[in-house]
Amino acid sequence: MATTETPWIGATDDKLYLQSGQFSATLKTSLDVSAIETGCSGIEWDGTNTVWAGANADKLYLQSGKFSATMKTSRDVKSIDNGVESSSWDGTNTPWGGEGSNKLYLQSGQFSATLKTSLSVAATPRGTSWDGTNTPWCASTGDKLYLQSGQFSGTVKTSLDVGVAGLNIDNGPQGVTWDGTNTPWIGLIDDKLYLQSGQFSSTLKTSQDVFAIDSAGTDISTDDVNGRLVGAGAAFTPTAVIF
Repeated sequence: MATTETPWIGATDDKLYLQSGQFSATLKTSLDVSAIETGCSGIEWDGTNTVWAGANADKLYLQSGKFSATMKTSRDVKSIDNGVESSSWDGTNTPWGGEGSNKLYLQSGQFSATLKTSLSVAATPRGTSWDGTNTPWCASTGDKLYLQSGQFSGTVKTSLDVGVAGLNIDNGPQGVTWDGTNTPWIGLIDDKLYLQSGQFSSTLKTSQDVFAIDSAGTDISTDDVNGRLVGAGAAFTPTAVIF
């Protein structure tokens, strides 16, 4: 399937948002989570529920659906890092990024207390995702989108400067994901949702200003979880179903 809705998260009003398509101006729904967390910082759709993160309480959250008020579970990770800036889902485990130590983390399940692995990176990870093979992440320091090999090797496979020194699109990339073809990301300075071609070409396919909704968008996802998890460039092999 292709993306039909775009989940994103904003820190000004501490809300989860669902934007129609990639990207129309239509806001389909939103959920105020300020009673739970006042520092919303990461979001990803797992196909059933919404994984999101909070930087003030240093927690990972699992919200039912897109979006019900039911909180299914949460996990305090402040003993690991005191600044949760992003969260994702790889089909089995939960990748997330931490500000305190500038690390990428892989938390077991949704969510056990087991930390499977971590990797120090050169900048604070503001958005973390998984494309089935590698780890897209972004940083406002240096204004770059990164593609880190695996989960996680020290190899940066590619990067793209989207700030004033590079493409001059937005000086504050805050969140990034993958839809199977292109790279949705969100920028803080211009308060826009962006769709960058591939991983990563210099072509900006479209953008949507969301300042009137929330002036501090912090992360973005896609509802095409199958496209995101199949892996960049991976071939889909159909299988016969015999009744």
